[in-house]
Amino acid sequence: MKKLTCISIIILLLFSCSTKKDVLYLQDTKEFMSNSFNYDDYKIKIDDIIRINIKIPEEQSLFKNGINQNIQNVSKESSKLEGFQVDSDGFLNLPFLGRKIVLGLTMNELSNFLKNEIENRGILINPIIDLKLVNANFTILGEVNNPGKHEFLENNLNILEAIGFAGDLTINGKRNNITLIREKNNKRTTVQIDLTSTEIFSSPYFQIFSGDIIIVNPNTTRIKNAGIIGNSGTLLSLLSFVLSSIIVINN
Repeated sequence: MKKLTCISIIILLLFSCSTKKDVLYLQDTKEFMSNSFNYDDYKIKIDDIIRINIKIPEEQSLFKNGINQNIQNVSKESSKLEGFQVDSDGFLNLPFLGRKIVLGLTMNELSNFLKNEIENRGILINPIIDLKLVNANFTILGEVNNPGKHEFLENNLNILEAIGFAGDLTINGKRNNITLIREKNNKRTTVQIDLTSTEIFSSPYFQIFSGDIIIVNPNTTRIKNAGIIGNSGTLLSLLSFVLSSIIVINN
């Protein structure tokens, strides 16, 4: 009977235990030599909503055409350029400038384009262009504490920060097999990411772009617990029932 009890306990431990390798991030940190990482420029996509603020230097009080203009009034007109959505054809419809194609441009390219257009049309001299993508988002599913769609305002976001938005992985998240889905140039790419290795820092998928989907797969323990036996509590109840039955039969 004692032998059977010991075997039962061992089986329970096998179903419920996780090792350090299952839960630690960046496990080769001691061997890692620091290197530089450059974030790529985000390219504008359909349905992006871009806040556009256009300001003028404090010393400027005239339009290029010589008409006196109050700076405060210019700021009110500039506020109309906030929150413009890229339409299904890749255009922005802008006051004073009309309908302009912006699909595939980076924020810097759009900023330079707007600056040149405004100056060439004589609207403002040396305008300061401030752009912000206001509906940037990613979706994270699976073994995280707060799954769902998360919006962010950061210009640059990486996968570790994205996981932080989601409240970290659960103890059952498979850290060496994270799935990332990205759409770019009408093509969908699916890659596997290993968060236990510092090689992630040199991966082009370390950076998270708006529209990315992250799937945190369950580890072996979680998969076993989701099977016919259920969780470790259910297993313990089952073993207790078996032991009780054996005792009754032997008596």
